[in-house]
Amino acid sequence: MAKYFRYFPTIVYDDQRVTDITRRVKINDTLLNDPYLFLPYTVNNDDRPEDVAYYYYGDVNKVWMVYLANNIVDPYTQWVLKNEDFEKTIRKKYAIRALAESVTDSVITSTGHGFKTTDPVVFTGSIAGITSGTRYYVIRIDNDTFKLASSIANARSGTAITLGAAGDVDQVFDRYLDEFLTSTNIDTNIVHCQNNVDQETLITYDTYLLDPNIIQSQWTIVRVYEHEIELNENRRVIWLINKDYASQVEADLAKVLNA
Repeated sequence: MAKYFRYFPTIVYDDQRVTDITRRVKINDTLLNDPYLFLPYTVNNDDRPEDVAYYYYGDVNKVWMVYLANNIVDPYTQWVLKNEDFEKTIRKKYAIRALAESVTDSVITSTGHGFKTTDPVVFTGSIAGITSGTRYYVIRIDNDTFKLASSIANARSGTAITLGAAGDVDQVFDRYLDEFLTSTNIDTNIVHCQNNVDQETLITYDTYLLDPNIIQSQWTIVRVYEHEIELNENRRVIWLINKDYASQVEADLAKVLNA
């Protein structure tokens, strides 16, 4: 990327002359209308953008062309993730931790807790009626309050555990991700429903359940984990600027930035 930024103008910032990396460029319209400008490419295994630039252009410094062709600003989030990074990313994305501010009449108050009914949570702390380190299920009341159930079925039916006084330690509730991400029994890890014939057609889970015109056998429930895998795999299919046009694209870049 160092060679890419050599074309950028400089500015004075904090009494120092620095490269103005806030500039954004695009391929000129004449080239964009050329049907041979872009070629499809599928990213293999754990290849990074630099690897693709080296394989195709023979120059790792042309990685910026890979970014430019795919409108990639942040390669850490817009590039296909390898398995271990994918797992870490989605666990971070869907993690929720709520701290109880009070417990009254079995109702836990935690401002903006983020849980939904049937979310599995692991409790850490001291509240009469539940055990630290044990998994429970949320009965959502509103954005700031919830109750706990001993099972998914009880959460759905609204059958709550009777809670007593809280101890002096922090009362912490963490979404139990091992179950939330993979369970096929929890309604709240469904992100949408996909038409079995036209998979680009999506509806919400509420529409799937409540719309009398929906024939449920024609739709497939898509859960969080499956959805995230699909999004990640879709990033594997990219475009590359045809190497025959690489010199012209680079010349245009220099011309625009130094105009």
